Amino acid sequence: MRNSRVLTWIILALVCLYSLPLRAQTSGPMLSLQSLDKGYGFNGVSFGAALPINSSFKPVLSGIGKRWQVTKTYKLDGDTTTLAGQRLTPEYWFRLNRFVGVTFQIANEPKSRSTLAYLTQLYGQPRPGNIPGAHYWLGKHTYILYEDISRATTVVHIASLAMLNEQVIETSVRQEARTTLGWQPDSAGLPRQFPVPPRK
Repeated sequence: MRNSRVLTWIILALVCLYSLPLRAQTSGPMLSLQSLDKGYGFNGVSFGAALPINSSFKPVLSGIGKRWQVTKTYKLDGDTTTLAGQRLTPEYWFRLNRFVGVTFQIANEPKSRSTLAYLTQLYGQPRPGNIPGAHYWLGKHTYILYEDISRATTVVHIASLAMLNEQVIETSVRQEARTTLGWQPDSAGLPRQFPVPPRK
């Protein structure tokens, strides 16, 4: 009787021990994004760097309203960036004159699916977003967000956590950064983000 009780406790302890790594991988920073965290930048430009004066960055037409008073987007002359073998033209986002991340627009299938497969190969299985067609990877200081925003277009964000301020709706990656990393939106730019519309 006593031996069976001890054996039960040992089995329960082992189950708990082996379930910990699985739980740790479902939220918080992903180990697979350590390389992006360490590099903390894109295409040789560090996140947090000021917009270089007299640089090859050319302004992209922005919108109107409070958001675009604090945020400007640029393209880089002669940019030869490729992702998953596709030539892309990233938009570089500067918030309060500091580089926060890039976005790419990709035509949907098959190019978008090959991009998702390539990112998965590099960074492991993504976490599902709270919007259909959204997947993300979250690091300690950076994230990647893949979003099918329409039937024709997919957008990929490769960014610092400061870029989360630019998200118009409350995405899973924003929620997780807030709850597990202590990230908080700043007071500039966008008002409080809209809730995700309910699925039909």
